[in-house]
Amino acid sequence: MDKNIDRLIKISQTFGKNPDYIIAGGGNSSYKDEDRMWVKASGTSMADIDENGFVCLDRNKMQVLSEKTYSDDATVREQEVKQDLQNAILFPEGKRPSVEASMHEVIQYAFIMHTHPTLVNGVLCAKKSKEMIEDLFGDDVVYVPYTDPGYVLFKEVVNALLKYKEKKAKEAQIIFLENHGVFVGADSCEEIEKIYTEIEEKLKSKASSCPPDSGKGDNEALLKLAGQIELNGEESKVYAAVDDSELTKSFVKDANSFASVSVPFTPDNIVYCKSKYLLVTDKDDVNARIASFKKECGYNPKVIALEGKGLVCIEENMKSAKIVLDVYKDMMKVSYLSESFGGPRPMTQQQIDFIDNWEVENYRRKISKESK
Repeated sequence: MDKNIDRLIKISQTFGKNPDYIIAGGGNSSYKDEDRMWVKASGTSMADIDENGFVCLDRNKMQVLSEKTYSDDATVREQEVKQDLQNAILFPEGKRPSVEASMHEVIQYAFIMHTHPTLVNGVLCAKKSKEMIEDLFGDDVVYVPYTDPGYVLFKEVVNALLKYKEKKAKEAQIIFLENHGVFVGADSCEEIEKIYTEIEEKLKSKASSCPPDSGKGDNEALLKLAGQIELNGEESKVYAAVDDSELTKSFVKDANSFASVSVPFTPDNIVYCKSKYLLVTDKDDVNARIASFKKECGYNPKVIALEGKGLVCIEENMKSAKIVLDVYKDMMKVSYLSESFGGPRPMTQQQIDFIDNWEVENYRRKISKESK
């Protein structure tokens, strides 16, 4: 195996195993030489990724993404871009490269690590995010306002990188994406880790510490609630992950507390938890509330908060239920951290609708569920 691919695997696993940076199939990484780029396959978990978890692309064929004029229709355009990405695949067959492969291509460093760190998103999902990033990092970084993922975001990043290079006479290494995450590029994995450490240290100096996020998992009221749930009016197996940590309790005290985590902050929140969540009391008929929720939203809730007690997260298997819980708890941390930077700024309904209906994210959700 190429030593650089081995380095890419090791650094991907290092970040992938750290839930402060990546949860489930989130984030992506890459390595490129002069002619080829290896980028994480869509939906693949970086925690246990190996060489089969990457897609190798022809960099010459990737150039069409910057040069070609695509359709003005968003649905048609994303299909055209997806096809051009597929055309650039050298191997293996049957896997999709990360939808952000095009951004990995234009960031001019050998190694790229894109993550969704809790601490970073605590700033990027806050009302004063741009102001705080400029205050902490000056003009040494690129800041991109929220843009729908895919080709439109790619073009925004390309333009921002060009402006940075014109001003600084060098390539940008740190790109912050509002309500999304951060890209870090370098020519060695050691430098990437060093940059991430520096980012974390700067942000920690300004952020408050979150309440403890570990609960016993045996809360009687939550387990009772989970046992009462019948989806679609049927007595079928319901897989539920519960949590009664101090962090969770601080957000389920009442409707006002829950409101600050009732709208997603990032695309990953939507991919794994959907975009609406249910708050119930111990006096409610939970199945009646679920039926009303489904009638209004078109799907069963994945996140059910029991007022004053904690969370019950439900999915089609236990692994997926735990992922929903982990992602939602990360969302709560982001909301809590954002208070240090002007308060939370969730996604708009228009932004949410794009992610909810985007085929690429539905594919990523599907692959994540199927992976072992």
